[in-house]
Amino acid sequence: MTQSSAHPEKKKPAKKKGGNAGWVPDQHGAWVMVIIPLVVGISVARPALIHLPLAVAWFVGYFAFFAAGLWMKARGPRKQRYVPPLVTYGVICVIASAVVIAMRPTILIFALVFGPLVAVAVWEAWNRRPRSLVSGESTVLASCAMIPVTAWAAGDPMTTRLWVSTAVITLYFCGTIPYVKTLIRKRGDRTWFIGSVAYHLAAAIAVTVLAATGLVTWLAVPVFLVVALRAWWMPWQAARRGTPWRPRTVGFGEMAVTVLVLVAALVPPGAV
Repeated sequence: MTQSSAHPEKKKPAKKKGGNAGWVPDQHGAWVMVIIPLVVGISVARPALIHLPLAVAWFVGYFAFFAAGLWMKARGPRKQRYVPPLVTYGVICVIASAVVIAMRPTILIFALVFGPLVAVAVWEAWNRRPRSLVSGESTVLASCAMIPVTAWAAGDPMTTRLWVSTAVITLYFCGTIPYVKTLIRKRGDRTWFIGSVAYHLAAAIAVTVLAATGLVTWLAVPVFLVVALRAWWMPWQAARRGTPWRPRTVGFGEMAVTVLVLVAALVPPGAV
């Protein structure tokens, strides 16, 4: 008796086609920029009932913006696939925003801040430049503006500590845009490298001045020196070894740095 000549080969699972359908944002770095400002705002101010609909409006608004970006990028019939998430998230965002406005009508004053920033981001996306420096910085500034919005919504005063915490978070997040570009899309570009390092050195100096005047904890100084050092070392090391950093490695590194910056922003001056 002879055995069968061959065993049937196992079929590899087919890869999913079509990419992201617009329901779940796949920009992992953006998730941090959406979550952190809300956390900082609630921590510096005080938790309030209005923060529930505000959080819904904020998160779902981000989902809607992500779906809108895919819709603007798509061509022809492919646009239709992004309509369901865009409409669904858009409606939920409008309802949640209406609840927030009903509870705190004066919050509409922040439309003067968000309006221009969102308009810039939409304009860049419409012109197929969603990853431009202008687009990235406008969305970062809009994200960081949620810190004072969160406090205002709760009826808390706009304290010096609130604004300083906002400044610390903003300085860090604004720097992540050019920094990440020097590792991926602009890897090896000397102009971007110099600009990124210069910005981070300026940010470290600014934080040192804030600490010297007693507006921020001295803990923030070594944290921002580390942030500046990584802006130089990571691209330099990638060029030296001739191998780019994996996006996952960059992401994990930024998670650790973000935690340090968050602590530096929340620790009261004089506590450390």
